Amino acid sequence: MAKAKAEHSENYYFNARERIYARLAQLPRGTIKERLISGRRYYYLQRREGKKVLHTYLGKEIPEDFKKKLEEREALRRELREVQGILLTFLSAQIRKIF
Repeated sequence: MAKAKAEHSENYYFNARERIYARLAQLPRGTIKERLISGRRYYYLQRREGKKVLHTYLGKEIPEDFKKKLEEREALRRELREVQGILLTFLSAQIRKIF
């Protein structure tokens, strides 16, 4: 019974990881950077593609929905780290059982 429950928990975390990856793929990548040009503030999305750093103009103000998407991305990344830590614990326990 305990083994079935552990496998259920493990599957839950594998599914959670896949759900997080899928949602992260839909959200914008990068960080918001502020540039001061001629005394005016302009905002850009800065991200890396390969070796290049790309800047996408956002405007004189950061769009509120865009800010929320970046906050959601950061929250998902924190959740992903937690899920991966739990999965690592499961896998370590299985390896210890084998040896």
